[in-house]
Amino acid sequence: MGVGNFLNHIFGVKGGLKGFIAVALIPIFLFVGLIEVVSMAFRPVSLSLRLFGNVFAGENLLSTMITLGDKLHLPAWAGYILSVTIPLPFYFLEILVGLLQAAVFMLLCSVYIQLSTSHEEGAEH
Repeated sequence: MGVGNFLNHIFGVKGGLKGFIAVALIPIFLFVGLIEVVSMAFRPVSLSLRLFGNVFAGENLLSTMITLGDKLHLPAWAGYILSVTIPLPFYFLEILVGLLQAAVFMLLCSVYIQLSTSHEEGAEH
């Protein structure tokens, strides 16, 4: 598309309007274009925060399950056995959550890339 066509796609007046109405709608389309630019800028941020939140929550859960014996003031041998056995189901849950998040990340990235690289049927090539 090129830089000029991209900027025209973001900020330009749509619908083939001409004359006074096109000039009157320029501020509205500039504002909508600015919102679209902000939306495009925040896409990587939102994806990064989503992944960080999921990984952080999983690590906190595993850390809590590993130290559960100490928090319950159990003897050392019982705390060791609990620190090995209790987190096992949560490790499998973390693997499942990681696979699911990878799939969501891949789908969102592909949708964002498709949205930023496609153009309308009637647009010039």
